[in-house]
Amino acid sequence: MLKLYDTLTREKRPFVPLEPGKVRMYVCGPTVYAEPHIGNFRVFVMGDVVRRWLEYRGYDVFYVMNITDIDDKTIRDSGREGVTLKEFTERYTRIFLQGLDRMNIKRATLYPKATEHIDDMIKFIEGLLKKGLAYVASDGVYYDIDKFPGYGKLSRIDLSKVRKTERMLADEYDKESPQDFALWKRSTPEELRRGIYYDSPWGPGRPGWHIECSVMSQKYLGETLDIHMGGEDLIFPHHENEIAQSEGLTGKPFVRYWLHVAFLKIRGEKMSKSLGNIIRISEALRDYSPDALRYFYLSAHYRRQIDYTDEVMEGAEAAVRRLGNTLSIVEDALRQPEEKLSYDDEEQRFLEEIKTLKHRFEASMDDDLDTHGAIDALHAMSKTLNTYAEGRPNKGVLLRGYEVYRRLLSTLGLLERREETGELLERALNLIVEVRERLRAERRYELSDWIREELRSIGVILEDTPKGTRWRIEA
Repeated sequence: MLKLYDTLTREKRPFVPLEPGKVRMYVCGPTVYAEPHIGNFRVFVMGDVVRRWLEYRGYDVFYVMNITDIDDKTIRDSGREGVTLKEFTERYTRIFLQGLDRMNIKRATLYPKATEHIDDMIKFIEGLLKKGLAYVASDGVYYDIDKFPGYGKLSRIDLSKVRKTERMLADEYDKESPQDFALWKRSTPEELRRGIYYDSPWGPGRPGWHIECSVMSQKYLGETLDIHMGGEDLIFPHHENEIAQSEGLTGKPFVRYWLHVAFLKIRGEKMSKSLGNIIRISEALRDYSPDALRYFYLSAHYRRQIDYTDEVMEGAEAAVRRLGNTLSIVEDALRQPEEKLSYDDEEQRFLEEIKTLKHRFEASMDDDLDTHGAIDALHAMSKTLNTYAEGRPNKGVLLRGYEVYRRLLSTLGLLERREETGELLERALNLIVEVRERLRAERRYELSDWIREELRSIGVILEDTPKGTRWRIEA
């Protein structure tokens, strides 16, 4: 049975969704003011893996990831560039979505934008005011955290031991300073001049950051979510404030399972602009393959911090290559003439080992998504497949092991792009191999070597064997 570690209860609990067979899942998405960095993408990749594993286990997943396209940062930086907020945020939304595609992250069911839900936010805030949980001030509307008895239960902040300041207008603030937070902000003169405001009962303004997720998650997923994910930096104040808003309004539990992904470090240091060590996703993908970066993220448990270094990434690249080479070895064996039609003890042992490793993979993933253990099982299965494929395999038996291996790789989103080769590319490569064989027979070695090197440059490896030339796609 799948068990997940819930940040709220600080324990690993059996996963039981609100509605049998269906999962309502929300992951905090990007604030579209810059290209996301590799720390952001650890969360996005992990959200993708959670969704894939739930689907593997037979659940119907409705997956929502918000896009924050109005907040302090987007307003500030669009103003610095001298462009409209809409033009600015649409550009970075496109960059974000392109990054998802490059990293083989399945698209969410919905990507709601904050600016498309202003009326919903105003109604939500009106509800909080009617319940006496919020108050109107000269510069906006604030949530009174003293009116919500459960405030601090997610982050375990003890309000009796810290001094509460009056209120905080900024979207983000000191993580040790519980404060009344803005639900609605009255527009500044600069925002009015730029047309960045919405009419409301409290004057022209715009929503605070925290209200956005509460409103959009409730609109599309209901009053109680099954899973809410984000980086560990969002536990306080963002997710704490979401709980106060949502449960304060509905009186119902907001989230059944809170999942938080640990920080990513760069060569032992925290990523920060002041240290100048932020690595954008496009920069990482100039040096390493998407599969290697995914492998790196998944090589450690999501609740453990990981350190991005060149040595670690080179190791991830080599590990992915080994997993991909197994696919090539098996696919090559399946293309060869049948050499063994019998089904004996060797085949039985092979299938039993594949079954055992599959169960080991599943047990790891069911144990709070232990991707490290799952990857270990994949490498063991890779060796088993290599050994059997390089002997005299029964092709039907080999195919069964291959299909299990491919499916498990797919649940981690690894090496799926190989499927894009398709029948047409396979026929084209076989034709090139045949042409090269004729050139070698005619002793035109310079041209045949040129073909081999050109193919190598695009990731197609030719191997000359006693049985002829074989090709494989390099992982």
